[in-house]
Amino acid sequence: MIFREFDPKIHDVYKVAELVYDVDERTFVNIFSSREEGIEAIKERLLYDFSLEDEDENELYYVFFDDEDVEEKNIVGMFNGGKGVTHSYYRYSLSLFKHLKFSQAMGLAKVNFLDSFVLVDVEPEDFYICELAVLSSYRGRGYGKQVLSQLIQMARDLDCKRVVLDADFRNDGAFRLYSSFGFKVFKKKCFKHFGIKRGMRNMELILKD
Repeated sequence: MIFREFDPKIHDVYKVAELVYDVDERTFVNIFSSREEGIEAIKERLLYDFSLEDEDENELYYVFFDDEDVEEKNIVGMFNGGKGVTHSYYRYSLSLFKHLKFSQAMGLAKVNFLDSFVLVDVEPEDFYICELAVLSSYRGRGYGKQVLSQLIQMARDLDCKRVVLDADFRNDGAFRLYSSFGFKVFKKKCFKHFGIKRGMRNMELILKD
C-alpha cells in the first residue's frame, strides 16, 4: 500500500470527501438532504482546512493507493489522525460558519456536536485513528488490514502507548476488523439529539504499559 500526504492541489478532493462521508454515512444521511450535499460540504471544509498555515504538526492526513498503481491515479482510501490529536469542537464549529455557506456549516457543526459526546478521549501519548475509510469497491480484499497494520507500526515508531479509535455501534464489519488486531472496547458512549442517535465503541490497542 502506498501512503501519500493528502494535498488538495494534487489529489482528488471530491473523492476524499466521498470517503469521509462514507466513514459516517449513517449520521450524514440524517443531517444533509442528499449525499451530494453532504459530500460538497465536506469538500469545501477540506479546502478550507488545508488553506490554513497553523496546522497541528502531529495531525496526519493520508490518501493511499494500491501498490500496483505506480502512477497513483486511483485513491483507494484515506486516513486522518495522529499522536495526541484532538479537536476543539466549539472553536472549529465557529470557523465553519465564517468560511462555508450557512447550510454547509450548520450540517457539519451538527456532526461535530454529536461527535463531541461519543468520540474517544485522546491522551497525549495515544495514536488516534480518527477517520479511516476504504472505497466500497475495494473492501473485502485485504486493504483495510494492510492499512491498519501500517498505522499500528506508525504508532510504534512514534513511541505511542496505545492506539485508540471509535467503532460505530452499527458497523459490525469495522468492529470485527479492529477486534481481529487485538483492539478492545474500554468504553461505550451513546447520545441522542432530536431523533438522531449516535453511539460509539471506544477501542484501544495497548502498545506498552
